[in-house]
Amino acid sequence: MACMQSFDPPPPAGSAGPQPGAGRAAGGAPAGDHAPGAGYDPILASPWTRDATIRERVDWWVDYWRTRARDRFARALVRMGRYEEFVDAEVARRGLPPSLRYLPIIEASYYPRARSSAGAAGLWQFMPATARWMGLTVNSLVDHRMDPYLSTPPALDYLADLQKQFGSWFLALAAYNAGPGRVERAIRDHGGGAPRDDALFLRIRDRLPRETRDFVPKHLAAVRIARDPSSIGLTGFTRDPPWTFDEVTIDGAASIDVVAAAAGASLEAVGGLNPHLVLGLTPARTSTPVRLPRGAGEGFADRFAAIPPHERVTLAEHTVSPGETLSHIALNYRVSVGDLRAANPGVDPRRMQVGTRLVIPGKRTGTGPAVRAANPAPPRARPPPAREREHVYIVKRGDSLWLIARLHGVSLERLRSHNGLAADAVIRPGDEIRIPPTGDC
Repeated sequence: MACMQSFDPPPPAGSAGPQPGAGRAAGGAPAGDHAPGAGYDPILASPWTRDATIRERVDWWVDYWRTRARDRFARALVRMGRYEEFVDAEVARRGLPPSLRYLPIIEASYYPRARSSAGAAGLWQFMPATARWMGLTVNSLVDHRMDPYLSTPPALDYLADLQKQFGSWFLALAAYNAGPGRVERAIRDHGGGAPRDDALFLRIRDRLPRETRDFVPKHLAAVRIARDPSSIGLTGFTRDPPWTFDEVTIDGAASIDVVAAAAGASLEAVGGLNPHLVLGLTPARTSTPVRLPRGAGEGFADRFAAIPPHERVTLAEHTVSPGETLSHIALNYRVSVGDLRAANPGVDPRRMQVGTRLVIPGKRTGTGPAVRAANPAPPRARPPPAREREHVYIVKRGDSLWLIARLHGVSLERLRSHNGLAADAVIRPGDEIRIPPTGDC
């Protein structure tokens, strides 16, 4: 067990000054409203924020959040309180535009477990390949995209690199949404040799995907509302206080409920601080940092060490019988072979011995230590469904309630009921749909 560490919100980092190109008039247009200096924001200061097309779409998004998505925006602001001091410090440390603190509002409503239909996840909505390229872990047990403290630094580094590549924050934001390759192709095919600046974004905007065309106006609208929620009558909510925590190291596999019990903390609190442990389980045969509520780390090492290793996992286990293969076991429990292998990294499928105990991912059998599962009987019988946490899905273009229900294995009626939606309800890209836990009745 490694030494405990405690983490408080970081102090504000010093300003690194304006970014390259900051304050430069885009495309020969008049200079922006704000002079470079402390707190200068080249995104908000761009003269092209006053373009009629941009202003029209900004107004549309402001009206959208003022009416149809009012509650969702309020929830995003409440959650933002947990992470904003950390995000602000990372933004300031890099000298980036302060308004980037609001980007997770439009990406994920500041919800760490948010997923898109395309496979993006987390506050910054990374695709798996992008996250792995940035050095984040993404597998069936650990998904660092959902860890705000690990995903924020590479997200901001990526945004800074995009600004350097394109020379414009409007183009950088478009590339963040659609991918730099797509924006480069649009510039090559439709840019007409114009300088790389915010004006070029407007020149190629109609050649970009619909979601990307609106990404800059949507961001500007979110900034306007988040800075002054009362401007749309959004009052009566309180932001969550900044989260502080202790960090401990868990050696080997352990269920989050066991960790919470040893820490004397609630499962909800420990799970909220560790959304990246997607199955509520630390991996076997490795050491994993785990966050606990501030103060809960004191004496944790001794209490956790007193729990026998074989009682630290409350997920279902399977004992290998003669003739069984990993594929056969995965089929019995209705899980993928890939997920089964990820949950049991020390098991070689070609040399798996009779009596080997396997952790079955996603199949929980209890809420405390020493709760174990028997082998499935009869063969291929499906174990009782796991009780999972609710998560939030962000509607994308082409989605329907029926499709979202099918993707998440819930009935259309239950999805509507859980979200208070009528049978004729219409959903639009950017809407937030709460997915009910699969274990709920």
